[in-house]
Amino acid sequence: MSDSARSTDDVPYVHVLDPPRPVWVELRHVFPIDAPRGTLPDGLDVTGIVPGTLGKWAATVTGHWVGWVTYPLGVPAEGGTWHRQWILSDALKPRTD
Repeated sequence: MSDSARSTDDVPYVHVLDPPRPVWVELRHVFPIDAPRGTLPDGLDVTGIVPGTLGKWAATVTGHWVGWVTYPLGVPAEGGTWHRQWILSDALKPRTD
């Protein structure tokens, strides 16, 4: 997914994607949850897969790669919000639009 990434001059282990790439975000990897504690039909679903946009890659001190991703939690038109955070590469999959 980083085929046309470019390193930033000041940080060699950060690669900006220009243009950003569409990805799928596996929320169960972003928000690891043990066994359910009950059910709430109108609650926020943090176990699904949502579309996101990957803007850059960065290497961690442990050798893992994380992506800077923008993605929705809940339906934005219904009170959900957009989030932007570093997410481990294991939770990201390429998405074709």
